[in-house]
Amino acid sequence: MFAGIYQILHTPFDENGVIDWASHERQIQYCLDVGIHGLAVPAMASEFFTLTDAERFEMVEFTLKAVDHRVPVLVGAQGVSQQAAAAFAEHAARHGADGLLAMPPYLRKANKAGIGRYYSTLASFGLPVMIQNAPAPVGTPLSPDDLTDLLQNEPHISYIKEETSPILQRISRILERAGDSCLGVFGGANGLYLLDELRRGASGNMPGGGFADVQVKIYDRYVAGDEAGAEALHFRLLPLLNYAAVYGVVFHKHLLWRRGVLASPYARDPQQLSMDAQDEQAIERYWQQVADEASPDYPVQ
Repeated sequence: MFAGIYQILHTPFDENGVIDWASHERQIQYCLDVGIHGLAVPAMASEFFTLTDAERFEMVEFTLKAVDHRVPVLVGAQGVSQQAAAAFAEHAARHGADGLLAMPPYLRKANKAGIGRYYSTLASFGLPVMIQNAPAPVGTPLSPDDLTDLLQNEPHISYIKEETSPILQRISRILERAGDSCLGVFGGANGLYLLDELRRGASGNMPGGGFADVQVKIYDRYVAGDEAGAEALHFRLLPLLNYAAVYGVVFHKHLLWRRGVLASPYARDPQQLSMDAQDEQAIERYWQQVADEASPDYPVQ
């Protein structure tokens, strides 16, 4: 079963916007070094929508080879159509992915029957499928009843990544209605609600990753029974989570760059928000609140 902190890997670029494979290899090693429970790529935080199909295929092949089954890897198979998603899913299955992660068709939205056919196609490749229930405008939010129908109609569709508000209530409803057909629900939102998600029965979270080592400790303490310790550390992380909620990929890439994981914080996202000097100073100040819990091999420099 998939459970724990599954970092969504970023797509590192150099200053010219070209994929930086050396940085990607360091990013994977960083995740493994800090005890990550699993990985996902390419997804929203990977800026998948800025990658060519060839780049997506190469990203998947590189990642699966580098990870070499040391932790589970879920491959983002979302596509603008059933046919596009099938091509990504077939490629992932052929190269040894552990599962598929996919939101419904984006850009042009499918109706309920079309979404059913889309996920049936993904399920046909024999890998566990996680439905990414992302909010609009990119995602097509599905109700707990709609998600339950998909889980119960296709045995390989067995996980949900819930990102539609109110996330916590929806996690509870999915678990209540889906029963044994749901093997796990993951949260998103950078891990902002991680502890409350776990208290409601979630299996884990898929954050952006600038402080995955800290979030791994929060999760590990909680499942070990140290709820007070997990909560205390989560509260110390909240100021950084607030910045992550505003700046998203730009924030996480900045922090990974400052920690020596990425050679550049460059992002392709055409709607990215830029941070200013005061933002960066605040992030450095708030980092000191959790620095003692972060991996000493990856300090902010």
